[in-house]
Amino acid sequence: GVDVMSRKSRSVLLFSLVPAVLLGSLSAVQAAEPKATKWSSPSTWPNKKVPAAGDKVVIANDKNVILDVSPPALNGLTINGKLTFAENADLELTTEWVMIHGELAIGTEAKPHTRKATITLTDNVKEEEMMGMGDRGIMLAGGTLNLHGDRTHTWTKLAKTAEAGSTSIEVLNAAGWRVGDEIVLASTDYDPRQAERRTIAAINGNAITLDKKLDYMHFGKITFDVDQRGEVGLLTRNIKIQASEDAAQTYFGGHIMAMVTSKMFIEGVEVSRMGQHMELARYPFHWHLAGDVKGQYIRNTAIHDTFNRCVTVHGTHNLRVENNV
Repeated sequence: GVDVMSRKSRSVLLFSLVPAVLLGSLSAVQAAEPKATKWSSPSTWPNKKVPAAGDKVVIANDKNVILDVSPPALNGLTINGKLTFAENADLELTTEWVMIHGELAIGTEAKPHTRKATITLTDNVKEEEMMGMGDRGIMLAGGTLNLHGDRTHTWTKLAKTAEAGSTSIEVLNAAGWRVGDEIVLASTDYDPRQAERRTIAAINGNAITLDKKLDYMHFGKITFDVDQRGEVGLLTRNIKIQASEDAAQTYFGGHIMAMVTSKMFIEGVEVSRMGQHMELARYPFHWHLAGDVKGQYIRNTAIHDTFNRCVTVHGTHNLRVENNV
């Protein structure tokens, strides 16, 4: 009996040492993040050639690449190391899919991205199958997606009723909203199709002039202590992820999917033409059986014109979903 006990306690001791050893090696790896090199520089790439149209690009796990140009349309992008969007230019990345084992970063929580960043997912190569995550997606297998745009005030309510035919509205708080921003007025009727999308033509405090008149009345009063003031949401963000325009016909949009041990920190992002109609598990944002994800979040994000749900939290706990439109 004693012998069994001691063997058991020895194995427990061994196991208890393993995490410390692993942690030690992990922190060493993180401390020495490789020197950043530019996408546009031939020396960044193994064959000394900057990626060309139709290439399938791999960022090796010893690479830390800064996207400083808008590359030609790619046939796929695998990130084993790190790819960061440069902060000093408006950039577009067009690709069939992105597979992340390392990290894709646009801005940080402490320092949100201020320029425009657009990722467009194409579907010229049909019915690819990426590690059980399908096609036309940003797919995370143990990787990290760090997206931080600069828009923090995402929705408000009407301060008074907006009549049908009106070209202006008054809201409770339009702080940070700008001319050219796209907004949506929620339906205050039993008909959800009375939601209306408009562009801000002018703005003065909380008074917003619209680019064209409203087709419907939107109620803006508190009645019998019930707040029935219609919501007004901001759709525009400086970080945008979308499927290319063909998805509007096929309803086969892009999707963003995180498998177990992956991490997503999403803030101030706009997604459209995302989700794949009638395809199980292909949603605009999808935490898939990710377990406890304490510390991860999706907030201040706009999800519109989608073909299959919005945010799916499946077998996943402690995710913070906040202030999204």
